[in-house]
Amino acid sequence: MFGKCNRTTTPIPAAQSDQYRLKSTGQRVTLLEHLSGGDVRIAMDTEHITRDAIVSARDITPA
Repeated sequence: MFGKCNRTTTPIPAAQSDQYRLKSTGQRVTLLEHLSGGDVRIAMDTEHITRDAIVSARDITPA
């Protein structure tokens, strides 16, 4: 009556983080959006000021 369940569950993929680091400085940045031409828009905190910039997607690495 109460047997083992042979059903397998599919793993839930991990949520992709939006946290990256600049390869040149190691500064932590947040990915805001992907732009055309392989560029990305990022946000970074520097001295209590949040600013955004556009860099090449090759210039960042996952944190």
